[in-house]
Amino acid sequence: MDSKRPPSDPANTALQAAAFQVSPAIELQPISASRPVGATKTSHHDGITPAASDLLANESTQPPSGDRAPPGPVPDTTKLQVSKAKGVTVIVTLAGMSFLNTMGSGILTAALPRISRDVGLSEALILWPAAVYALAAGCLLLIFGAVADVVGPKRMWVTGSFLFIVFTVAVGLAQTGLQLILFRTMLGVAISMCLPTAVSLITNTFPRGTWRNVAFAMNGMGQPLGYALGLVLGGIFTDTIGWRWAYHMMAGINLCLSLASIWSLPSIRQASEKKWTRRLVEDIDWVGALIMSVALGLLLYVLAMTSSSYRMLSDAPNIALLSISVFLLASFPAWMAFQTRKGRPALIPNRLWRNAAFTSVCLSVFFCWAALNGIQYFTTL
Repeated sequence: MDSKRPPSDPANTALQAAAFQVSPAIELQPISASRPVGATKTSHHDGITPAASDLLANESTQPPSGDRAPPGPVPDTTKLQVSKAKGVTVIVTLAGMSFLNTMGSGILTAALPRISRDVGLSEALILWPAAVYALAAGCLLLIFGAVADVVGPKRMWVTGSFLFIVFTVAVGLAQTGLQLILFRTMLGVAISMCLPTAVSLITNTFPRGTWRNVAFAMNGMGQPLGYALGLVLGGIFTDTIGWRWAYHMMAGINLCLSLASIWSLPSIRQASEKKWTRRLVEDIDWVGALIMSVALGLLLYVLAMTSSSYRMLSDAPNIALLSISVFLLASFPAWMAFQTRKGRPALIPNRLWRNAAFTSVCLSVFFCWAALNGIQYFTTL
């Protein structure tokens, strides 16, 4: 049999995924098993993805090489498949959301002393508006990424972007410290619906090549630029017309991006004979998502509580919560191995970490964001 399948590129796939919080839908399973001619049935126990199963089935039904028609022209897989206007709009839309994600945090950092006075935020809770945003977003990234694989990334992204508008306006209208903390929490929930879907939207819009590279570069560049500009605008608005107008301006920009996304973003739905409600139950590793979300949530909570003084780590509640978090983090790989062994969906299969490109990019992203968050802290001093 001399038909050839397109070669896979796990390094490129891993780079795209890890650069934006690692979408849980990544599959790097090699096609390592061959089947006799005519055998098309596959299962998760074989370690073969549905896409690989389709390839094997197509190969098994191919006629002998002598009966094949002459090969046609090879399609250009690097050519942009959408109009340039739509391609540019997709890039601006996705990069704009990454920009607004950190711009709001920059505004909050610069205006926090004035904000705390205006809404009556106590000194003990002054760091909570920033902490709860990261807490909500970090806990729900994996869950919403998995749900987006079922309902479609465009639907998830558009829903999150419009919710982001609503709660950005709400932050600007907050009258009490409790309202500010609550609305910032909901902002974190909304942004966690947008960030993990960006990778899928980019890869399904742009072929490999210049356009895709530019899209990923702009998406990544939006976050540090957004925070830097947010610091500047936070100071300017606070000293002039008020910090509330900075958030209203953000909501206006986000409204334009959200309306553009309805037209520009591609509609992506995985073909399946099962209804989407059934897929939500059967095709998502809810236990794994819960383990990781609770572990990260408890860890971020303890870090937020002890940010004012490291001595608070010795408090019994913080010790207990930190211990539970460490236990859950340690049990996550064991659960992934159990799910893989049973042929069930695994949130982040352990085999991904054996891919050098994937692991190295994850570490690079971790240390880059650690450095950026350190800079954010020192800019408030």
